[in-house]
Amino acid sequence: MMGSEQDTASRVHEHTSSRCPCRPMQRRTHQKSRNGCRNCKRRRVKCDEGKPSCSNCIRFSLPCDFSVDQIASNDTVPDDASAPPVVTPTLARRRGRPLKIEKWILNPEASGHKTITEPRLHFPMPKRIADPSPPLNTNDLELLHHYITNTSLTLGDNVVLWRDKVPRLAFEFPYVLRLLLAMSALHQTQLHAPGSSGYQQLATAHHNIALREVTGLLSTISGKDCSALYIATVLICNYHFAKPPAIDDEPGMVGEAGIGWWYVFRGVRFVVESMGMEAIFSGHIGPFPPEAPQGGPADPLETTSGDGYIPWERPLVSLAVMLSGSSTLGSESLIVASEALMECYREVYGTADKPEYRTHGKTYVVMRWPWVLGDDFVGQVQNLVPEALILLAYFAVLIQTLERFWYMKGWAKHTIMGIEKKLDPAYLQWIQWPRNQIGLERTIEKSTTT
Repeated sequence: MMGSEQDTASRVHEHTSSRCPCRPMQRRTHQKSRNGCRNCKRRRVKCDEGKPSCSNCIRFSLPCDFSVDQIASNDTVPDDASAPPVVTPTLARRRGRPLKIEKWILNPEASGHKTITEPRLHFPMPKRIADPSPPLNTNDLELLHHYITNTSLTLGDNVVLWRDKVPRLAFEFPYVLRLLLAMSALHQTQLHAPGSSGYQQLATAHHNIALREVTGLLSTISGKDCSALYIATVLICNYHFAKPPAIDDEPGMVGEAGIGWWYVFRGVRFVVESMGMEAIFSGHIGPFPPEAPQGGPADPLETTSGDGYIPWERPLVSLAVMLSGSSTLGSESLIVASEALMECYREVYGTADKPEYRTHGKTYVVMRWPWVLGDDFVGQVQNLVPEALILLAYFAVLIQTLERFWYMKGWAKHTIMGIEKKLDPAYLQWIQWPRNQIGLERTIEKSTTT
């Protein structure tokens, strides 16, 4: 009897227990709000309305538009205020986790909700994707900062081009960016020689990656990338000059090793002749024609000792007479090179009747001479033909006017000294004048008396 009563009691329970399955569950009370951010509304999750970003957006690294919409009504936000960078989440999707940021930005409809325009968020997608290569790191950020604040002021006569326009181009074309970093690293090497080995390695790495890409793109140049390839080829030329000259190797611009800069310079000429300056100076680096030079390097006191008119007419006319009577094979190319060189001298230094007292800001005039030279003359320099080497020595005087730029420093003397080592002693008298102009008088006296 007792057992049956206990069995009956065990089957009877009270519904007062909170764990009773028969008891209907009660919803936890909470304060309802319609002021959550739109990201949480899209995902239909509770927003804690934290400012300036709610915890859900912080958790998933989403750009919280809550701060833009809610705070903008109370606080004044400048039009150029920059938004925090977007970080792509890499965790697997699960309940409550948003779509990957790339899909969310590129295709907002994929989430099933309408596109919402955020006028204050400006994240332009790159038009060109870089080839797989070593990613940028803090060293590269340091180099980029140094380029914008220092190196860009020292690369050419047009400071606005190198400081303001070229960096915008570099963000679209990775090989331009790498060449900017390479030049920045070499600039650091020049400024901090004692501990410069690390910068030299960074410069070489960025230059080599960019050079491979530029070489592959030159054959398919078009209006879309001609500006970038022009800037890239100019930077490659500057990089070649910025590298420390090999004193013990083929010196200067002479011989098999030194002749390399001529062919590097041909890359610039190829781009210009293929597309034209009007097409090149459009878009990011426009307008065409380019603006007038702004006066050169950042330090206005940094001038060349040879700045101003020099009496060049008599020595160059004597050289032209000598070349006209030369029986050297290919003398026609030598005469053409001589005439072009005299024209460059006339525009840089003026004449005795109308002298020029400011020779800086004429890079385009100086570099016109190697621009017009044919392959015959370049071959003569490569083969150490005396007359060609003499003309190159006179060109070194023009190079000296560019040594206000750090990457050209020392090239005038280095070239003359290299020519002296390779030139037939019977022709040394012909390079006496250019050597005097670049300050090698004492060296000449010692070499002629020993």
